[in-house]
Amino acid sequence: MTATKGIKTFGKEAVAAMFAEYKQLNDKNVFGRFDKRNLTKDLKRNALRAVNLIKRKRCGKLKGRTCANGAPQQKYIPREQASSPTLRVESLMALILINALEKRDVAIFDVPGAYLFADLDDKFALLKIEGDFVKIMCDVNPDFVEDIVYENEKPVLYVQILKALYRMIESALLWYSLYIEVLLKNGFILNPVDKCVANKIIDGKQCTIGFYVDDNMISHVKTSVVDDVLKLIESYFPGLQIQRGRKLDFLGLEVEFRDDGKAWIETVQYLTNMIETLEEELNTKLEHNAYSTPAANTLFKRTIGSKLLDEKKSDIFRRFVPMVLWAMKRSRPDCETAVSFLMKRLSEPRRDDWHKFMRLMSWIKRTVEDRRIIGADDLIHMLTMTDSAHAVHEDTKGHTGGIITFGTGVIDQKSSTQKMNSRSSTETEQIGTSEYLPKNIYFEMFMEGQGYKLKSNILCKDNSSEIKLITNGSDSCTWNSKHIAVKYFWVTDRIKNGNIQVQYCPTKQMIADYMSKPLQGALFHLFRNVIMGWSHISSVFEGYVPPEERVELDTSGKKSKLVELKKTYASSVRSQNNRVEVDLAECQEI
Repeated sequence: MTATKGIKTFGKEAVAAMFAEYKQLNDKNVFGRFDKRNLTKDLKRNALRAVNLIKRKRCGKLKGRTCANGAPQQKYIPREQASSPTLRVESLMALILINALEKRDVAIFDVPGAYLFADLDDKFALLKIEGDFVKIMCDVNPDFVEDIVYENEKPVLYVQILKALYRMIESALLWYSLYIEVLLKNGFILNPVDKCVANKIIDGKQCTIGFYVDDNMISHVKTSVVDDVLKLIESYFPGLQIQRGRKLDFLGLEVEFRDDGKAWIETVQYLTNMIETLEEELNTKLEHNAYSTPAANTLFKRTIGSKLLDEKKSDIFRRFVPMVLWAMKRSRPDCETAVSFLMKRLSEPRRDDWHKFMRLMSWIKRTVEDRRIIGADDLIHMLTMTDSAHAVHEDTKGHTGGIITFGTGVIDQKSSTQKMNSRSSTETEQIGTSEYLPKNIYFEMFMEGQGYKLKSNILCKDNSSEIKLITNGSDSCTWNSKHIAVKYFWVTDRIKNGNIQVQYCPTKQMIADYMSKPLQGALFHLFRNVIMGWSHISSVFEGYVPPEERVELDTSGKKSKLVELKKTYASSVRSQNNRVEVDLAECQEI
């Protein structure tokens, strides 16, 4: 809330919190005096207004925060001079996976007031402090009393900004540049794919730092190395707030590193608070036992004539669906299909969308305690599955689903409407593969940047015609599919270059099917167990080759070689025909 409202609500406690904030800014020499006699109309017009906020922290203490309203800077500061990279969710999942498998010692640390360590250098900006906060600033530093001016009979204080104050448009980039300068100077090397991941070999093992602005995750197999690096960073940025232990809080996620080499990821408190807030706003309790799946099999269907939601429900819909999206991408991949559809309805939500939203929220309440588990059999064999549903949307576009796994759970997933129409299920599958494969390539490049070059990168498909298309390219392209060649046959190049091997996967074992349509019944629960990491990929996909079977000794018993993983389509079909068929009617109610 605003500090003005906070002071009215909490009184002296809020005033003390704001005094502590302004004292911190003064102690760090963030503000400099500016002679009021030199103020001009242009300087006053371009001055950034101070934004004062109050927040109740988890520990119960009030925290004051003073920022600058940097919106006016957008007019004269180019985007390329202000945008700063941040740690990608995909990179975060990969780092958690690596840390868990290698059983590294992990620490989380925050740099309090990080931006304030970065100087503005040759940049000039004024901050306009108004009202009660002028008195607080002058109580902190009486020297500013002489610089007070009055506008509309209210005290105003113009101060020069000397440091990268929060919400100034270039502050994030200034801090990022300062931080990586420190890391590079001390021997760290940035990952070429994600510039917010830095590595250094210490005592023969890799030390990794992944950072999102001022929040950092550092890991190494030796605790002493982590201690030494923390001391090093503390010498540049005093006052680090450090977490140690097996269960850590990072960027809103509760991450627990287990003894079995796996990581548990949860946002239970976040989702619980979200549900409680929704019930409070609706003044009703959600039926948490009413649904066994997050979406009905009619998720993609629209009710003709369904009316627009009223203003109150539209506002709730637009606020809460993105909140679920945040958790879904980090801890709840099992609700991706429902959330991806509802995100498309934000502009004009209707009554049928509301029913789908309420079903999703009720199901989340039922499963709020569920945790995601990710783990790897090793870090050099990656499996990707993609599947697409043909013409399932009202505009007859298809729906793409994809997952990536290293053995236990998925580290990435996607469920999205395709960007173009297609004339057959084969074309739909081809489009889906092309849309999801960039994620595969990203993880391949990121892992190589971390020092783990993939020995096998398997792409599983359940459509034999598409396998021929993506394997042979234009050689298997007839006049019926020429129109998709230019845009989507780049996949063939990746396969021919040896980066990706295509493997047939029976439809009944295609876990990406979970992301391409709203499954029901036993099949939903079977695939969900794998996606959430409660069951290993091999419990469903019989074509998965475990690590112990990938390597065999040669006749001398000294050298080893990688077992060939690539199956032909014919051999896969033959092995599938030898198994007892399962009646899908018991598993899939679609």
